[in-house]
Amino acid sequence: MKRLWVILFCLCSFSLTGQTVDVTEYSQNIALKDTVIVPTDSTQLILNTTYPSISETYQIPAYSLYDRYWDVQNLRSRTLDIPFANDRLMLLLVQDVNHNFVFPCTYNELAQPYGPTKKGDFHPGVDLSVDYQTLVKNCFDGVVRMAKTYGDYGLLVVIRHYNGLETVYAHLDKICVKPGQMVNAGDVIGQTGRSGNVKECVLHFETRFMNEPFDPALVIDFDEEDLLRNTLSLTPEDFRIVPIDETAASGAAPQTGTVLDFDSDNGNSQYHIVKKGETLYRIAQEHHTTMDRILKLNNLENPDKITEGQKLRVK
Repeated sequence: MKRLWVILFCLCSFSLTGQTVDVTEYSQNIALKDTVIVPTDSTQLILNTTYPSISETYQIPAYSLYDRYWDVQNLRSRTLDIPFANDRLMLLLVQDVNHNFVFPCTYNELAQPYGPTKKGDFHPGVDLSVDYQTLVKNCFDGVVRMAKTYGDYGLLVVIRHYNGLETVYAHLDKICVKPGQMVNAGDVIGQTGRSGNVKECVLHFETRFMNEPFDPALVIDFDEEDLLRNTLSLTPEDFRIVPIDETAASGAAPQTGTVLDFDSDNGNSQYHIVKKGETLYRIAQEHHTTMDRILKLNNLENPDKITEGQKLRVK
């Protein structure tokens, strides 16, 4: 009985320190456990089409948490409210369903830390001094949000992970993924280079949450090349939040009309005719989708108000 009270006390204490984002609730799906074959030699590095790609919004990590925001053109074009509780946010970095964390690449030294520079600028990530064309690997399971040339960042890859965290990999020489591709921790996403506003070969690496950067050293022990701990605790003071029109060293002005839209009817839509006794839950299961997705596609509010013979768009 005494042991039970201790456990309950610990749980209550933990809940009071901040909000833990429920990965299962917000991700709407979990990472794939299938192994993807990736190149082991930079000479083989080409666009890897073996990665499965998302085709529905319910497959986007943390889509609801991000207020249905999925921009494939801009690193940051919208300000979102970070869900702090008592001025603290807590994130689980790796769950049992995920692959283990993988450090992004082999590096020589930390060339530039996060924070103010000697020139008076603010550096929103860390620069790792690397050899040319070193393979770059994804840190956590997730989905590629951006993969393109982006201002001072040069060739850039942004991956959103299932807890809402995003990681940024920049100044690449080559990219072998594209937006919408699902990637596991350890999958090769590109190789290092000198693209963008750099003279030396570096990997610029950022950690972001709800579009806002914070120090990667709060997540990763760069000496040990591993996570500091599996629970990340952040406060408002940990974030570098600037107005949208200040592009924070990107050199690229935000573009408009760049949110990826899966909802338009492009001729590949699928429909279902409601049979007697069917429920929306059963229909969603049959078509491998969600009730919320069907409600949105059909502009419905009440899942119980469907009728026999009704035509519903399911995809």
